[in-house]
Amino acid sequence: MEQRQLGYCVVSGFNSRMEQSVFRFLRQDVLQPIVYVLGRGIQPTVQFEYERDIQLGRLLFVSPFEPSVSTVTQETSDIRDLLLADLADRFFIPYVRPGGNLERLLQSEAARNKPIVTLNLPENAGLIRRGARIYQPPGLLAHSAAAQTNPG
Repeated sequence: MEQRQLGYCVVSGFNSRMEQSVFRFLRQDVLQPIVYVLGRGIQPTVQFEYERDIQLGRLLFVSPFEPSVSTVTQETSDIRDLLLADLADRFFIPYVRPGGNLERLLQSEAARNKPIVTLNLPENAGLIRRGARIYQPPGLLAHSAAAQTNPG
């Protein structure tokens, strides 16, 4: 919600169900810029489904693959993630699984030295040790989080 409120361009592969929900939420704002990085080629049907958003110049599909690549594999996903990391100015990583794809990506040259913001979770201790900043929500959410950690 914060990214949409601030009007920041969101770059993602929008893979998981949660990320798809975020994508639908972002599209509700007619001014929200979105870059959708695909792990396959851009299919001809994409134009029809998202024509309005594309025509308004607020949605861009990017892929390093030819349209003939129609299936996402581990290899195409890894290549997509490197492109995504190269395009991003900074990362919001809510959770990273130790030894997982995201942890590997964050160690790549494309992601190295880019700011990372994360949630204060035990699973993210490695990210925090490497310099990731803990996300502090603005406004009302920040006030209620502070009240929970400092009751009284």
